[in-house]
Amino acid sequence: MAESTTQKSISEQFIETLLLIHINFFRKKQLPLPLNQYGVLMAAYTEESLTASDACDILKISKQQMSSLVERLVQSGYIRKESDPEDRRRSLLRLTNKARKLIDRQNSDVQQDFDASIGNLTPSEQHLLAESIGNFNRLLEKMFA
Repeated sequence: MAESTTQKSISEQFIETLLLIHINFFRKKQLPLPLNQYGVLMAAYTEESLTASDACDILKISKQQMSSLVERLVQSGYIRKESDPEDRRRSLLRLTNKARKLIDRQNSDVQQDFDASIGNLTPSEQHLLAESIGNFNRLLEKMFA
């Protein structure tokens, strides 16, 4: 029983962490694209090879929705479709330089906000936060390995 209570507590803290990150960094930023389109860009950014079907699975949306999103992203110059060398019937979604610049700018803005907020912490709190984030990331990687 104690183990499940601990697991619940950890999962609740994890959700709280996600919400705090979202509220304090991402909600304050105005995305230049609708969130669902930006989600497709981020999926393509984090995956080495991505098809529209893969993106549907990652983002939990229908193929019809994905088809529309990809078409808008292609027309806007953020995504290009390339034939999959392993299966010519499939298309891979590739980010354009325009998309990479957009994502880099968004990441830079979030990093600047984070760096500015760190100033509210004492040096020892900053050190503790750095260690905690490092530990958190390592443990997440281990959980999902």
